[in-house]
Amino acid sequence: MIIDWEHHYLPEELLLKKGGKKGEKAIFYEYGKPRGDLNPELCDVEEHLRVMDAVGIDVAVLSMAVTSDDTKIALEECRVWDDSAAEVVRRYPNRFVALAPVPPLSGEKAFDELKRAVETLGLKGVVVRSQANGLSMDARELYPFYERVSALRVPIFIHPSGVQQGFGILDAPFDLGRSIGRELDLIVATTRLILGGVLDDFSDLKFVISHKGGGIAAVKERIEYQFGATGSAGTRARGACNRTPFDQCFNKLYFNLAGHHGGMGSVRCALTAISPKRLVFGTDYPQEFRGDPMNIKPFIENIRKLEIDESSKEAMLGENARKLLGL
Repeated sequence: MIIDWEHHYLPEELLLKKGGKKGEKAIFYEYGKPRGDLNPELCDVEEHLRVMDAVGIDVAVLSMAVTSDDTKIALEECRVWDDSAAEVVRRYPNRFVALAPVPPLSGEKAFDELKRAVETLGLKGVVVRSQANGLSMDARELYPFYERVSALRVPIFIHPSGVQQGFGILDAPFDLGRSIGRELDLIVATTRLILGGVLDDFSDLKFVISHKGGGIAAVKERIEYQFGATGSAGTRARGACNRTPFDQCFNKLYFNLAGHHGGMGSVRCALTAISPKRLVFGTDYPQEFRGDPMNIKPFIENIRKLEIDESSKEAMLGENARKLLGL
């Protein structure tokens, strides 16, 4: 079974509300900067199924990250998305599951909608961005959110922030926020989840980090040198909050394979530091693969050609996700 854990869906109502156009690609802006592409395929469920059948994807995990820091707007978007995605799952129960978007700093109304999405509508998890109103994932303001998700016993998918705050060095006419900034923010979010003590305080939570953690495998050795053990350079200097060894916490996290248009260099890099038992397949459809989703098929084939054991390949392509989602 192949499960795509980053497969974006947007109801037509929200696509048009954000400035999308029927049959045309548009760009959605946030804080005056490009936040993402509004591809018309986002709301075309039949096209999703056509592509899935053509490339060999059995199940798609539908998601949408909240795109507004305004609580009222964000909650309205979440309710529309939850109802629409639940209807898609109802129509095609063997092909789709869905993760509920939530603005994690929006209090009881947001938590009530999250509970409705999971317990009443049957959504299988939660999706948030790697920043919440400029706060990273270890902020204590997020702890009430973590407590509610822990009670629901569903995974949290951390999607890249659209426009990152606090990275002024990326302000250049090269759209660095969408190329480098998102990956940098995922590396920071992953590291702070561990060093900030979130995985100690919520040991039962299961996190799936997008885009291979922003490519964190490439810098994991450096982070471990600074924070890998009590008394190491970084912990002596700054006093990290994690009580469990860094690597032990890191190995509790999951990472998806989306974010690099099927590039196998990033997959091989991920495998240098991340166990295949902690990787899940992902495509970022329809936002990636340079306008030709048929390139997803060779991506799957290249994963099958990796020089690792067959059980590890099956785990990466679907088995890990199946267990996380309780399918």
